Amino acid sequence: MHGFGHAAYAACARAYDGDEALSFRRLALGKPAAQAFRGGRLLCLPETSLQSLAEAAFHDLQFYPRASLVRDFARLAADESLDARERFALRSLLENALIAAEGSFPLCQDTGSAAVYGWKGQSIFVEGDDEAALAAGTLRAWSAHKLRNSQLLPSGRFDEANSGNNAPLSCELFAHPGADYRFLFVAKGGGSSNKTALFQETKALLKPAAFEDFARKALNGLGVSACPPYRIALILGGQSPEETLLAAKLATTGLLDGLPEGDSSAFGVIRDRDAELLLMKLASESGWGAQFGGRAMARDARVFRLARHAASLPVALAVSCAAHRQAMAYINENGVFLESLAGAEKIEGIMAEYGISASGGTGGQAEGLAPAPEVTRLELRPGAQALSGLKPGQMVALHGPVVLVRDAAHARLAAMIERGEALPAWTAYAAFYASPTETPQGAVLGSIGPTTSRRMDSYAESFLSRGFFKIMLGKGERSAAFSQSCARHGGLYLCAVGGAAALAAARYVRSQRVLDWPELGMEAVRLVELDGLPAMVAVAPDGGDFYAGIAR
Repeated sequence: MHGFGHAAYAACARAYDGDEALSFRRLALGKPAAQAFRGGRLLCLPETSLQSLAEAAFHDLQFYPRASLVRDFARLAADESLDARERFALRSLLENALIAAEGSFPLCQDTGSAAVYGWKGQSIFVEGDDEAALAAGTLRAWSAHKLRNSQLLPSGRFDEANSGNNAPLSCELFAHPGADYRFLFVAKGGGSSNKTALFQETKALLKPAAFEDFARKALNGLGVSACPPYRIALILGGQSPEETLLAAKLATTGLLDGLPEGDSSAFGVIRDRDAELLLMKLASESGWGAQFGGRAMARDARVFRLARHAASLPVALAVSCAAHRQAMAYINENGVFLESLAGAEKIEGIMAEYGISASGGTGGQAEGLAPAPEVTRLELRPGAQALSGLKPGQMVALHGPVVLVRDAAHARLAAMIERGEALPAWTAYAAFYASPTETPQGAVLGSIGPTTSRRMDSYAESFLSRGFFKIMLGKGERSAAFSQSCARHGGLYLCAVGGAAALAAARYVRSQRVLDWPELGMEAVRLVELDGLPAMVAVAPDGGDFYAGIAR
């Protein structure tokens, strides 16, 4: 019996996502040269081919989604039984995909940590360093296409700084028999990575009632801060915790969909479709929905059983978010091939299958692809807000200035308070927890969307009690202590659609400039003028919390 490594290669070689075989295009890089070697032959590949492949892969997956993702969004967006707010979020994600496919604004502002998984055949010879070549191509993609640099390098126990180029690349290469080289390229955002969880369970979990109870609690704990609709992956077993977590990561990308079903004799891996249906049921019942409450928290699910040691039952839970970014590739004697992702024409065609027009809503509506439910205009200029009448779940359109401030800026402000220093004048503005991508040619700002708000909860009481950042804009649920701080000090927390960063940049941003702390790189403080950005009231000034009701 082969182990999980061979299972992953076998699945990668079949190249499925869901029940659909993936399609590929040949890159103009030439075929590997064949040379005789010990009675056989080697396929010799210059390292420049790996560089060009990595650059092309990371470009494509940042701007073009998989067709299966678009199809799931369209299917859900066309479901009139869903809540109007979650249908709005889904239509926003579809429109976001169309805008990103134009090639200027990436799908998500968090262009992620770059990762490459490779399965190298024994008859492939690369003239150079495989990992260095893949890393060089990745750096070229980030630089040439103005992607966001999010990686922090440690300079001491407590000190760190942005690498400035999104390095290093996470790269794992495996060996296998044969004459091909298979790849999976992944860009993974911090929000969805943060939802990965490892549990050390026992055989007691392997009973229907116990498994259902475990799964319900695990899914209810996911919340919406990682930008649903999710692909949810649950792995039961593994011969080490590391193997279990790797399987969860690969399952969220769809790579394991190519495995044969129902027979573990070859690889010790079984896909459990009945358990996947259960996860979908539990996700629907959770009430989290597609960000603003409802039934569409998950677009699909994957459950796999792996071989395990008799004394261990590691379990891993992971999600892939609405910015579901990966691309498969392979190299063989015929050349270098990259997965064909969905461009604008393909996206529009899928939408049309579900009666969604790219130019005017559905069913003859003329108000646009993603018309919001009834909205209230909210002025953001300091002193212009009338906040007392706002209620949890209410939709608003945001007009006026916000400052982009997130983790690093919050930490600096807290340190200034500790030292008794005067705070910057820009703390009077509304706070938007966001960091954009680099600005494309001719644009006002790069892709911009909210980061997970809960990371800022520990600062809320100190800031609100001093009268600044009374309005906060981000994504996802907050803590009970945060809601209590809003009630004491009249704070307002709003949620924008996560994963719709290209749409926000192209439609709702009128101007921007760096205000302070440019040395923070992507976390520098910026002043951004919004013009109609839709958002939902998540925590009202009286402390009423929309998401708290779902969590209960």
